[in-house]
Amino acid sequence: MKRQMTLLLALLFVTAAMAQNSKEARMSEIRSAYAQAKKKIERNGKGGQSPKDMTIYFSHLDDEDVPLYNEESIDYYFDETPTSDGPVKQLYFIVENWTCHGHMSYQEMLIDPKSQQLMFYFVRAETDGGYAVESRYYYDTAGKCIEAKHSTDNTWTDDGSAKEDAEFYVKYFNMATRAGGFPTLAPDPSGHATTPKAQRIKQIRALYAQAKDKIAKNEKKDMPNKLGIILHDSGDDMPPRTTTTSMYFDSACYFISEHISSMSFDAYSEYLFDPEGKSLIFSYTRVKEEGEQLEWRYYYDENGKCIETKSNTEETDDGQEDKRTAKELQAFFNSLMK
Repeated sequence: MKRQMTLLLALLFVTAAMAQNSKEARMSEIRSAYAQAKKKIERNGKGGQSPKDMTIYFSHLDDEDVPLYNEESIDYYFDETPTSDGPVKQLYFIVENWTCHGHMSYQEMLIDPKSQQLMFYFVRAETDGGYAVESRYYYDTAGKCIEAKHSTDNTWTDDGSAKEDAEFYVKYFNMATRAGGFPTLAPDPSGHATTPKAQRIKQIRALYAQAKDKIAKNEKKDMPNKLGIILHDSGDDMPPRTTTTSMYFDSACYFISEHISSMSFDAYSEYLFDPEGKSLIFSYTRVKEEGEQLEWRYYYDENGKCIETKSNTEETDDGQEDKRTAKELQAFFNSLMK
């Protein structure tokens, strides 16, 4: 019996030692990956290399009676791997900054580029009164937290909420780069249009003018209601490209613009939604390439059906591609605004 107990204790000791060694090895791996990621970010866009990064920025006024300005930016850093279907983005680091009425939060998330799993999470939060909290979480390859460190016992996060935050941010990255993560999109309404074509086009033009006027006034505010995405990519086997997306909203998103530019290509698109932000009612696209400029304008009825096409080329698709893009951008906005 004593021999069995001795063997059991020895086994437990060896198992505990192996677990500790495994934990230390994993934390050493994470620290090395963190240092490499920081160096890569420092070199990003330098030495003649194309930048590989994306920023989502968001600002709005929470309360007009008691002004509470809410600002947030999320910076993503990634590598690109060429494939037969085009470059695949491998996200490795996320930085988030948030401020509201004197409160602030700064977060860093180290992501495994292959699995997109969270490896390390750091957060520093501070109230308008100067009270500050810092937390660090380390995760194994299965996504389990193996170490948590806090600057105070009064923590504002835990390993579960940190992991959830990272998963949300990775989802937004995939949506913004059109790499998946989109919720199921509702189909276009069915039924017959109730507004005659000429009257419908007149309504759309009036709503377009109202939207442009609203955007101009919004831009002059101390804190405009605006959600934007700036993406730098595709610089390895093609010229560096910048995609700038701007989403304007009040109670709903009513207008989206997107500009894609490189040394050899330039495209600009606009998407106008109905006042409730439910359906696309107008889209415009201008493409400049190799000295040629092509333009398309599509007008849609209440059910999303194209009723008028204006273009300087015969290559049109009744706005199907515009509808798909608009729905994806709208899904991104609605997901982030939940």
